[in-house]
Amino acid sequence: MKRSSASNKVRKVFLSPKLEGKAGREHLAGILSFLDAGHVWDVQIVRSASELNAETVRKALADGTEGFLLSVAAEGRQKAALDLLAKSHRPVVVLDDHGPGRRASNFAYVRFDTPAIVAAALDHFERIMPGAGVAFVPDPSREPWSVSRENAFLSIVAKRRLQGSVFGGRTRRQLASWLAALPSPTGVLAANDLTALLVVETCAERGIVVPDRLSVLGIDNDELLCGHTRPPIATVEPNFSGAGFLAAATLQQMLLFRRATDLIRSDAVRLDVVTLAHELGVSHTRLAEAFRRQGKTVAGEIKTARYAKVLELLRDPHQAIGPIANLCGWRSETHLMHDFKRRMGTTMRAWRRRHLHGDE
Repeated sequence: MKRSSASNKVRKVFLSPKLEGKAGREHLAGILSFLDAGHVWDVQIVRSASELNAETVRKALADGTEGFLLSVAAEGRQKAALDLLAKSHRPVVVLDDHGPGRRASNFAYVRFDTPAIVAAALDHFERIMPGAGVAFVPDPSREPWSVSRENAFLSIVAKRRLQGSVFGGRTRRQLASWLAALPSPTGVLAANDLTALLVVETCAERGIVVPDRLSVLGIDNDELLCGHTRPPIATVEPNFSGAGFLAAATLQQMLLFRRATDLIRSDAVRLDVVTLAHELGVSHTRLAEAFRRQGKTVAGEIKTARYAKVLELLRDPHQAIGPIANLCGWRSETHLMHDFKRRMGTTMRAWRRRHLHGDE
């Protein structure tokens, strides 16, 4: 009977991308671009953050979903769902999260280099208005992504010894007064393009000339906003599509690693690196890369699984020691004896005696 390749199975994947705004649209475009490159998933898409809850995750796990790709707006509000995923040991990739993240071994994070984005904005101000002051306007929501950009701004301003300030008010009137008090010229970096639009509109209401007195810069390059203001809003564009593609590629690698380790645990004696790559339908290089990203090697995992089988057989007092080498994939009893002594610091017979007498 012909063995079916593990690569032929279509993997069920749960997607909960952030769909609103430029970032969400481009994230999804990057994920779809990855799938268009020839990777086949059976995808379930959750369209809003409120749907990413414990009940939805529990149902997806029960339905055999093998991987999860998520955008997490606020980890506290989705804690129950994330707790379930951490316990499930299914691969989870979190895209563009600004929290501390979880240390669960099945979680991976794809994050933007926020300091690099903010540094690019400050470099722009330095080019167009050398020596000018700089300022930052957070998003009114004070969401984690805005706080992250604000913290990066404060850190870089301190490091470069720039004259910088951050708007700390809440109301539009407070914003107008704060903008009017900024020295001329000042480069004003907004947390995103929508906030930059708020700044430009407030300047117009207060009679503050942009860009002569205040130069305003947004982040995200939302064309629906930036190209239709007067004056147009300059902006820094993160590679949202690339982040989506990278998140999908990361999940694909994690799924490959999981499939490979499942095969190794079930049949380590028969498998070697070449056979495993062939059965998974991938190249040796791609397989090795999937393991490297987990801090492991294919050969090391196969050897570990074989040792687990050796110990299992040694625990059986009715199993003769001599045949264990052949049963567990070693070339000879001598090779296994030497490997075992080097790995365990004792002989197989001594290990069995200690285990059977309960001294271990």
